[in-house]
Amino acid sequence: MALLDQLKADQLSARKSNDRLKADLLTTLIGEAAQITTEEFKRGVTDVTDEKVAATVAKFLKNTKLTLENLGSERARLVDAGGDASKVDARTKAAETELAILSSYSPKQMTDSELREAINDFRAKNPDANVGSIMAHLKTSFGGRYDGKAASALARG
Repeated sequence: MALLDQLKADQLSARKSNDRLKADLLTTLIGEAAQITTEEFKRGVTDVTDEKVAATVAKFLKNTKLTLENLGSERARLVDAGGDASKVDARTKAAETELAILSSYSPKQMTDSELREAINDFRAKNPDANVGSIMAHLKTSFGGRYDGKAASALARG
């Protein structure tokens, strides 16, 4: 089943079970993932691929992690000032739930050793490969399944 179809089925299930947080999150995710921009349409893109949906999930994951960091800072500030942190705690719990939901749709991430092995295999087949060609190969072969910073560092090293 395509990832977008899975999201739609899970969204319907969440609506039927009155899981409002999951249903709302998946509705937003589906809307953004399914959006085909004018520029994409001009290039002939009319279908939503699993790669695009996975990239949207990764973007949502990144934003949710950033939200959790900011909420942690806000909570610390409130506690230091003697304020009530209950609203921040409630939002933190919701963000953690969102993170768990989104993580279930994220492709399995490569370990550092798997990433190193993929880079070394590519170098063995292409001895004159530079960092740019290595990164292009990783994006084509393993898009969305690795940490870009770690890959870049390994490609340089």
